[in-house]
Amino acid sequence: MKHIAAMLLGLLAVVLLAPRLAHAVCDQTDASQADKDLWATHDCWQDFYLWQYRAYDMHGSDWANRGWNDACNRNLEYPKHWNAAYLVTYGLADNNDQSFHGTIDYRAIGEARASNFHDHLKHVASDDPTIFGSYSPGNHQIATACALYDPTEANANPASRGGDFMHEGWHAYFAKYGWNNGDVGGHRPTQGNCTAKGCDYFYFHGIGTYAFGAMWESDGTAARFHSPNQAQVEYLCDVADQPQSWIPNSVRLAAENDANTRAAERFINGPGYRCGDPRPW
Repeated sequence: MKHIAAMLLGLLAVVLLAPRLAHAVCDQTDASQADKDLWATHDCWQDFYLWQYRAYDMHGSDWANRGWNDACNRNLEYPKHWNAAYLVTYGLADNNDQSFHGTIDYRAIGEARASNFHDHLKHVASDDPTIFGSYSPGNHQIATACALYDPTEANANPASRGGDFMHEGWHAYFAKYGWNNGDVGGHRPTQGNCTAKGCDYFYFHGIGTYAFGAMWESDGTAARFHSPNQAQVEYLCDVADQPQSWIPNSVRLAAENDANTRAAERFINGPGYRCGDPRPW
């Protein structure tokens, strides 16, 4: 009996481990045109990625076979991650008259450091084929998945990847302050104009409602609030409509396409804001 029990425990361990062992890294054969074009503006800036992995709390144990030791290979996940972080850090014009929010806000949402925006974060990779990314409140991890890295995927570009930093970082904001945005992965059930599995409201606010650095502020009403998809769309539209002049057009177009698709599908009171719509309200 002891022998049989030991065999059963061994088989159970194999079954429990098998899904993890079966996971493969993402498609590492190429990079999107937007990734290539943005990469050409910095040509693998070593000082930046040596800063970035600490700023986003990334570790070799999580990214070992994803470019951790090959940070200038733009086909791999870690280089693509820091390429997106480069866009977040340097890519916005910070136009007080037109930008939704400033670089100071978007960096604070995506970077690891604890602040008014969230508790300390860690960035990891995921091979889950069903998601773009996720936030785990138990260990404060933001995971980005292959749909943001595989070169044939529409969202595998630096703008969309950074947009996911905003989306998941805003889930971390909700966790910090105890906001309940729904029980469908931190969103609301399909309803209204939303056709996605997880839906949000778009809380319209005028340009200048939030001083740069104050995006985290809320009065608990719809007049001063953001949802995760809204934080993502506002970032993407700032990349599309209010970037630095040197941002490649391929990056801007990718940001616009992602934002407008999300605006059409993800908001209960949609379509929400579309990139290119007049600002301010």
